[in-house]
Amino acid sequence: MNPLIILTAVTGPRDGAHPGAAIRPIQAADLPELSVMYRDSYADSLPQPKDRAVGWIDALLDGAHGRHVPEASAVKAAPDGQLAAAIIVTEPAPGSEGDWDSEIAELFTHPDHRRQGLAEELLGHCLHVLHTLGRNRVAVTVDSGNSAALALYLSRDFRRLSTDDGD
Repeated sequence: MNPLIILTAVTGPRDGAHPGAAIRPIQAADLPELSVMYRDSYADSLPQPKDRAVGWIDALLDGAHGRHVPEASAVKAAPDGQLAAAIIVTEPAPGSEGDWDSEIAELFTHPDHRRQGLAEELLGHCLHVLHTLGRNRVAVTVDSGNSAALALYLSRDFRRLSTDDGD
């Protein structure tokens, strides 16, 4: 397993809207499809068994990682109406250390819809909403081997959290 990296960014309005289906809040009716999409998105690298992936999404939305921020959590559907990408945002877990007031717990895209800018669009939406809510800084933890995720976050002004006092 690769080491994890924490990245942080200042929230604020972002450019980059893409045409197509609108971004909308996650609804209770989305949970079964959202859980399957999560499982399929990380089929080869889930930190828990595939059968537990369904419970993970439910647990996140129920506050297992920190209080869910529903205003900044969203889904984007494909033209056929199927969910194509999702972002789930929480407050930091109790006892977390850091200067951020929000965390991106999950950002994932169905394998059939990758490389279409959906994750970037959801991320921009999230950063804008967090800013309007008065939240100033957001963090995300990324597997250091996930080059696509690192490229996305770094392109959106996320910076690696330094643990070195002298740097």
